[in-house]
Amino acid sequence: MKRYDVTVIGSGMGGSACALVLKRLGYKVLLIERGTHPRFALGESGTPALSRKMRFISRTYDIPELEEMATYDAIKASEDGFLCGPKEMFQYFVHQKGQTQPGQFGAFPEVIVQTPEVDAQYNRAASDKHLMEVAVKYGVEYSDETSVEDIEFHDDRVDIACKKHDKSYVVVSDFVVDATGFNSVIGKKKNLKLQGEAVGTPLKSRCIFSHFKDIGSFDEVINNCPSKQPDLSPVPRSRATQHHCFDGGWLWFIPFDNGVTSIGVNLDVDLYPMNDKEGEAEFWEIIDQYPMISNMLKGRETLMPFIKTNRLQFINKELAGDRWAMLPASAYALDAWFSTGLAATFMSVHRLVDILHNRMLPKKQFDKKLLLDYELSIRKEYFHVAKMVDGMYKSFKHFDIFKNYCFFCFMGTESYLEKGGAGKAVDLNHLLLSAGDEDFVQKFEAIYAKIVEYSKYETVSDEDVEALAKFIREDMKPFNFRKYGSPEMHSVHPRRPLNMVEYDEPRERRHGT
Repeated sequence: MKRYDVTVIGSGMGGSACALVLKRLGYKVLLIERGTHPRFALGESGTPALSRKMRFISRTYDIPELEEMATYDAIKASEDGFLCGPKEMFQYFVHQKGQTQPGQFGAFPEVIVQTPEVDAQYNRAASDKHLMEVAVKYGVEYSDETSVEDIEFHDDRVDIACKKHDKSYVVVSDFVVDATGFNSVIGKKKNLKLQGEAVGTPLKSRCIFSHFKDIGSFDEVINNCPSKQPDLSPVPRSRATQHHCFDGGWLWFIPFDNGVTSIGVNLDVDLYPMNDKEGEAEFWEIIDQYPMISNMLKGRETLMPFIKTNRLQFINKELAGDRWAMLPASAYALDAWFSTGLAATFMSVHRLVDILHNRMLPKKQFDKKLLLDYELSIRKEYFHVAKMVDGMYKSFKHFDIFKNYCFFCFMGTESYLEKGGAGKAVDLNHLLLSAGDEDFVQKFEAIYAKIVEYSKYETVSDEDVEALAKFIREDMKPFNFRKYGSPEMHSVHPRRPLNMVEYDEPRERRHGT
């Protein structure tokens, strides 16, 4: 019977990347996929943290194809490019019910932060298929249309009962990586999933989403405004992830090069409780209250049925164990705000591969104790990011609060990158959105408490608004690289390249023969 060093279950971008890097390190790796490629997946938007981590993994483990996937420009320049879209900005606009013009209710309620380089919007059907094919090209064994019927953990091995078409068989492996997503095979096997109040986070959101064809242009909405508001955007908003926010929720607009835009409305469950409405009907019921959004979407073709979720958030009681570990999409679910999913995944791939290669596989030691920091890293990130995103939902009610608070996500990422976080594997001081920086977390927690308080008010004072902006300018100065909170920026922050120091270090070829 054939035995593998590592079996990875699930061939999304994270699973395929994990299998690929392990293969480059010289291990015998099997990648199992329940379905076939191409297939739909969520988590479509890249970020600076993702592009830098992908580039670091690419150069460290000598996988040039990963660097070719790291940014939009790299994908377009590659001979093996695939369907994607440009992400050159994070753009936010806070709407009020019935609003037909951008400046209708006073100050222009927009915030723009340009990315250091042009990140990618990933059409996951295309990107997942491409990365799986790269893994196979490098020698990863791949089995699709293969369901995992059961997993049995033993002291000396893992037995994975598989079924492909009508054939049942057992795969033997030293270690298993669960990259199966929401319906984690190990989470189900061990009854680990926590949902509802047991999750332990204040963030409570749900989602309704689809893909639209040839939507209207928000740049035209801005430029046709009778008030002649100067357009300060450094690039067209069609090259951004657009966030259309309102009290109780927000929409993502993620554009691809073929004229398709991924669109989803995310809702605060406390303000928009679950109900029995059909997803499409509820989507339009909400969107019709915001004419500037509705006018861009009405009459446009949708390319897939509207998908309506329950509360998104869950986490498993255990994220790793003897001879197994989960990648983030299997370990938990958060919310689409700030597109943390793919970045968290590739950060965890780097951590897990480093532990397997340096501590587990050479010595054939697979005790959970060797994975405690891996698990703790993911947990710290989960609860930190969940609280930060919860604050976003609570800030939508007051634009003057939102326009300052929203910068915490950027300061957290930019500080992580400036301090060399993209080059770190398992390091509890370098985590997603600076979740491992005690000074940053302490300052964030103080402001989060204020945001929760402000969300209970119908109005907030000018003094409170200025105090928040001053806190960001002064108290957050060690983390504030782009004058966030400064009035002269007019809530528009153009590109500032981040340092690339970790890529100037000698590049060791770490993989085996």
